[in-house]
Amino acid sequence: MQVSYQLMGSALTATQPPYRCALFDIDGTLVDTVELIVRALDHTFRKHLGLQISRDELRRTIGLPLHKQVRLFDHLVDFVPDHRAMEADEIAYYESHKHLEHVIPEAVQALKDAKRAGLRTALVTSKNRLELETFLPRLNVNGWVDVVVSSSDVARPKPAPDSVLLALQKLGMLPQEALFVGDTVYDIQCAREAGVKVIAVGWGAHPVEVLRAESPDWLFEKPAQLREFFRSLGRHAEEVAGVGIEQR
Repeated sequence: MQVSYQLMGSALTATQPPYRCALFDIDGTLVDTVELIVRALDHTFRKHLGLQISRDELRRTIGLPLHKQVRLFDHLVDFVPDHRAMEADEIAYYESHKHLEHVIPEAVQALKDAKRAGLRTALVTSKNRLELETFLPRLNVNGWVDVVVSSSDVARPKPAPDSVLLALQKLGMLPQEALFVGDTVYDIQCAREAGVKVIAVGWGAHPVEVLRAESPDWLFEKPAQLREFFRSLGRHAEEVAGVGIEQR
């Protein structure tokens, strides 16, 4: 007899390994940085390209690594921009206005709930290594995260699957054992191409209807729902540990 368990719309069975790790995006998922990133990009494009890009267009770029963001509008100017200077100015503006970023407490607690549920955890972000060096101390998740992968660590960052695949390699996990949590279509595309189930969250950079169109495995509009999901995984693991699987 095969024993089957139902959890949040995803069937877990005795022959299917349970989820063993959770990968989390940062910007827009764990921390509300949307307004700050939009302002930093706006400042950068005005200064270096003389362009005013609409807020909606800037918001759609969130989730891509900075080195891609600063090149998106090159076709609108008749000169070759200094992309390194643009990246440096964007980071400098961000850091000088870092008071505008706000940690999302329940989302960070969801990461901790995942860890308490026995899952290995990772941060998989489009931030580069330099951005992370100044940012991670403010996130304050030391001891709760096993692996961190930045866009600097892979040849092809999001939406390519390389970042997720590297995180899985470092964790020693298989794609079918992993969940990825993110707030943009790039997160969904990255996770799906890596063969990982994806949880889209609707409080970040991309609107819920845009995320829904990408058909994520789960879509949560409130951080409390994400917390309950990982708490349920913990309760489920305890129930499975206490149930004997009848052999044929």
